[in-house]
Amino acid sequence: MKTIKNLKLTGLILGLALMFNTASASLLVEPHLAYNLSGSGSGWNNHEYDYNGAQYGARLGYQTLGLMTGLDYTRSSYDQKDKSLGVTVTESMTRNELGLFVGYNFPIMLRAWGTYYFTNTSENAAGAEYSGNTKELGVGFTALPLLSINLMYRMVTFDEVNSISLSDDINISEISLGVSLPLTF
Repeated sequence: MKTIKNLKLTGLILGLALMFNTASASLLVEPHLAYNLSGSGSGWNNHEYDYNGAQYGARLGYQTLGLMTGLDYTRSSYDQKDKSLGVTVTESMTRNELGLFVGYNFPIMLRAWGTYYFTNTSENAAGAEYSGNTKELGVGFTALPLLSINLMYRMVTFDEVNSISLSDDINISEISLGVSLPLTF
């Protein structure tokens, strides 16, 4: 009998906590624009890759008590230099990424997040499509009204080309600097 009473009390407390928690929840819509300052890596038959270029996209999610979570879509375009056996080939690439992010807005004009892009496809002008995933860690400075100045470190892995598994993954590290407009409704 006492166990049932404890369960009811626990259920009541959890219900009230969830009710008050969702009362302060907000829809987060955050368009973002960045420039990839440095993208470099290696893999797949000793190729070395080097590039930089523009990125843009948006986050759509949920924010409550500083915690934010949701989906992120990022698109980027860049000219990639592929070095192999002393020969450098430059090719135009377009990348589309979709992932889940989790972050926190600190009360000291700072925010931090991590994103796992479970879908990452990059296509060159010849039609070769590379696919894999991306992991991103970011920090934002929010001293300006409605604007966040962001620095991101991204780890990109491609493990397939044209749906065929690569014998050696392509691993690339990126550093990006950008701005975003975190709007809550």
